[in-house]
Amino acid sequence: MSIVFTGATGFLGCRIVRELLSEGGDEPITIIGRGSEPELRARMTAAVTWLHGPPLPAGALDRLHYLSGDITLPGLGLTAEERARATDGLTQLWHNAALTRLEGDPAPLHLTNVVGTRHVLELADHAPDARLMHVSTAYVAGRRRTGHILEDDLREDHGFQVHYEESKYTGERLVRAWASRTGRSVTVLRTGLLTTDRPIPDGLPAQPLNTLLRLIDIGLRTRVGRQASLVAFLKGGRRRGDAVRVRVAADPEGTANLVQAEYAARAIVRTAKAHARRPAAARTVHVTHPHNVSADIAPKALQVRYPRLSLRLVPHIPDPSPLETLIAQQGGRMLEFSTHRRTYDRTHLLEAVGDLPDPEPIDENYLARACGDPDALVSA
Repeated sequence: MSIVFTGATGFLGCRIVRELLSEGGDEPITIIGRGSEPELRARMTAAVTWLHGPPLPAGALDRLHYLSGDITLPGLGLTAEERARATDGLTQLWHNAALTRLEGDPAPLHLTNVVGTRHVLELADHAPDARLMHVSTAYVAGRRRTGHILEDDLREDHGFQVHYEESKYTGERLVRAWASRTGRSVTVLRTGLLTTDRPIPDGLPAQPLNTLLRLIDIGLRTRVGRQASLVAFLKGGRRRGDAVRVRVAADPEGTANLVQAEYAARAIVRTAKAHARRPAAARTVHVTHPHNVSADIAPKALQVRYPRLSLRLVPHIPDPSPLETLIAQQGGRMLEFSTHRRTYDRTHLLEAVGDLPDPEPIDENYLARACGDPDALVSA
């Protein structure tokens, strides 16, 4: 019995690996990733030892083995000997590696999230007894703004907000077709927008929410370089109590599904254990929060980073100021993720996780901890 894992050094992947290690057992876990084996070991050890969770059994890290590989390459860039070693006695193949990018050329997204998934499925062909655990996103629902998304729903008739969603959708299509053709066991794990309120040290994977906020940071840095008064404002030069009032064009009734990464990892590992006892089949699970966060997550997130911005959601801005235009341009992708009124079915998830309590609500205080960045711009 053994486990193979792609994407183990990512934001969610390292948390899943830690949960697997905390469960005990002696199955070797082979980490396939970019970089040399010593580099992979150093990144994985740093992440696992930093993360909170149940105490690890003695020698848990000794279960981790490393192979230098790349899912975008045929055969994952592994030699025939390495592939045979990785798939010998394989019982679980975790595919968590993905490229998360909200802007720019869609080709790298397709290469990683679609072609890379095909390469992982080809590896699975060499391990007929292994169950595939494929990590996806609840945002494969794309532009569908309303309704209750069932766990087995997968359609493209509403289109997609960003190429990332489309690439993950196409990856799921590949996985489903492979499972249907081979009769193999597959669990697709669709997560909400993952977050944590614990500050992350440099060198460890940043959370996706921070990636969204950085799009706005970059734009404001650009404007700071051209407007001295805004520099003074961002550095606290204005009188206390003063604020720049900014309207943000978004659906005030919209929502986003954020879920704590720590809960998601725990729920995913419980799901894997429950599904190991199920007959061979493909099953999709929404690893989402039971309650969406209201659309004012975006203004609250921005106000934590830039306390002197007073933000207000409005459906439409007929005469935007230069700063309102800038925020719309740089924060548009973030705002799109908070304009849904849809909900997510969690029936398969609750069947699998048993008595695992639901995650705590994500409130304004949580968001303040998750989105705060004292170094954003002020020190730029």
